[in-house]
Amino acid sequence: MRIYENFMTKYKNMNLTRKMLLVYFVFAGVFLVVAVFAFQISMEAFEKRLYENSLHELDYYVQDVRDGLSDVENRSRELAIDAEMQDTAIRLSEIEPETLEYSQTLTELRWQLVYENTEESEINGVRYIDPYGNSVESAGSPWNIAEDEMNRFLEIVESSRGEAVLYGPTRDCGYLLCGRKVLRWDDASLDNLGTLIFFCDVGKIIANNKEQMEADHSALFVYTNENMIYQDMQEDLPPLPEDQGSQGYRIMNYQGQRWFMCWLTASDMGWTYTNFFPYSDIYGQVTTVRNMALFGFAIAFVILLLLIRKIAGIITKPLESLTQSMQVVETGDFQSAKLIPMDADRRDEVGVLTREFKVMLDKIDVLVYENYEKQLLLKDTKYKMLQAQINPHFLYNTLNAIHWMIRAKKNDAAGKMIVELGILLRAGFDENPYTTVEKEIDMIRSYIEIQRQRYEDRAEFTIKTVGEPGGYVMPRMTLQPLVENAIFYGADVMTEICYIDITVTEEEETILFEVKDTGPGIRKEDLEKVRNFTVQPKGHGIGIKNIYERLRITYDVFDFMIDSEEGAGTTIRIRVPKQKAEE
Repeated sequence: MRIYENFMTKYKNMNLTRKMLLVYFVFAGVFLVVAVFAFQISMEAFEKRLYENSLHELDYYVQDVRDGLSDVENRSRELAIDAEMQDTAIRLSEIEPETLEYSQTLTELRWQLVYENTEESEINGVRYIDPYGNSVESAGSPWNIAEDEMNRFLEIVESSRGEAVLYGPTRDCGYLLCGRKVLRWDDASLDNLGTLIFFCDVGKIIANNKEQMEADHSALFVYTNENMIYQDMQEDLPPLPEDQGSQGYRIMNYQGQRWFMCWLTASDMGWTYTNFFPYSDIYGQVTTVRNMALFGFAIAFVILLLLIRKIAGIITKPLESLTQSMQVVETGDFQSAKLIPMDADRRDEVGVLTREFKVMLDKIDVLVYENYEKQLLLKDTKYKMLQAQINPHFLYNTLNAIHWMIRAKKNDAAGKMIVELGILLRAGFDENPYTTVEKEIDMIRSYIEIQRQRYEDRAEFTIKTVGEPGGYVMPRMTLQPLVENAIFYGADVMTEICYIDITVTEEEETILFEVKDTGPGIRKEDLEKVRNFTVQPKGHGIGIKNIYERLRITYDVFDFMIDSEEGAGTTIRIRVPKQKAEE
C-alpha cells in the first residue's frame, strides 16, 4: 500500500509529457506483451498445422505408392487371364511333360512373358512355374533368392486361391514379389494352370512419386521392423522412429543442424514411411516470419513511443507556456506575462484555454486600472456631493430665507425649513454611498421644500411612485442632481411656471427613475453633446456625467436616457436593476 502511495505521489508530481509517456508505455507494453503472446500462440498453432500438413503430404505419397503396388497387382491379373496366356497354359496342361512339344510350348510362353515385360515398367522380370515345377522367365528375373524364402512365398501364393500376393522385400529377398495363381477360365473349372511371379523394383516404385515432396532436400526412408526397404541417404542414418505409433512428427538436431521428421505406417504392407528434411527448407520461413514480426513489434513500439513523445510535446508545450505565464502573474507583473509567447490560434481545448487566459489577463489589467480610477471617482463624487449640499451659494440662500421667515413671524415655516435642511445635510454627510429608494425620495422632498421657498410660484414640483420601489437600494444622491439641473436650466431661465415631475416606477425586474421638466429644452445641436457628456456643467453641483459614472460603477447593465425638445422641456430617465440591501 505504501509503495502504491509513493508511486501515485511521484506520478502526480510528474510533468504532463512524462505522464503521457508513462501511461503509453504501460498500456502499450501490456498490449505488446498480449500481442506477442497471442502471436506466439497463433504461430505455434500455425506451425502445428504445417506439421500436420507435412504428415498429410506423406500420407498422400503413401497412397501414391499404394497405387503403384496396385498397378503391379492389376498387371499380374491381366496377364493371368490373358487369352493367349490362358491358351498356352491350357495346351501345356494337355501335353506330356519332358516332351519336345512341351518344351516348345513352354518356350512360346516365355516369349509371351518377354513381350509383356517392358524396360519402363517397375517389373524387373516375370517367372512362370507350371504345375510340375518347371519354370520359364523373362530377362531380369533374379536367381539369387534363397530357396527357402521362395518356397515360403510359393506356399502363401498357393493358399491365396488366385488372389495376388505381395511379399518382401526381406533380408534374404531384395525384391518385392507379386505372385498369383493362373486359373483356367474358359470352362469355369478354375483348374490350376501354374503360377506367375513378378519381380518388382520397390525402389523404383517408391522413387517414382518422390518428386511430389515439397521439401527440396528431403530424405525418404521406408522400412519394417526387420529391414530397410528404401533409403535416400547412404551415410549415417538419423535415429528413425520405432514403436512410436502409426504416425507422428518431431523436430530433432542431427549433425549440428535442425531437422524435421514425420512418419506414417501403412496398415496393408506394414511399411513405415519416414520423410526427413532440414527444418529451414519449409518451416524456416515461419521462423523468419516470427522473428521479423517480433522485430516489427519492437520497432513499432519504439517508433510509437517517439511519436507519442513528440505529440505529447506538441500538446504540453502551450500548457507549459501557459503555466509559465501564470507563474509570472503570481508576481503581479501582468505586462511581462503577456509577453510570454502562447499559441492562441489553436482550435482545441488548449487554444480555448490560452485565449481565455489572455482575455482574463486583459480584463484583470483593465479591472486593476478601472478599480483605481473608480476609487478616485468615488472620492471625487463624495466630495462633489458634499460640495453640492453645502456650497456657500445654496446655504446662503437657504439661511437667508429662514432669516426673513423668522422676521416675518413665520416661525413654523422657518422651523420646517430648518428640519428639511438638516435632513438634506445629514444625507450629504452620510459615508455610505448607497441608500434605499424610499430615503432618496424623502431627501428629494426635503430638497424640494427648501427650493419651494425660494422659487415660490415660479416652479411646481410633483413626486409620484408607482408600485412599491421603496425597499430597493440605489446610489445615494442620484435624483437630487437631476432635480437641481431641472431647476437651474428650467425655472431659473423661465418667466412662466416650470413644472418639474419626479416619477419612480417599480417594473418587473427594474426600477425606473424619471425627472421631467417643462423648461426651454436643449437645442438639437447641443443635445448630442449632453448625451456624450462633453458639455461642461455651469452650476456648482454634480454633473450628469458623474451620475452616469457612478451608475456604471454600481451596475453591469442599466439605462441612462436624455430626451429633450427645444421649447418643450427635458426628460431624463434612469432604469436600474432591482437590488435588495443584502445584494
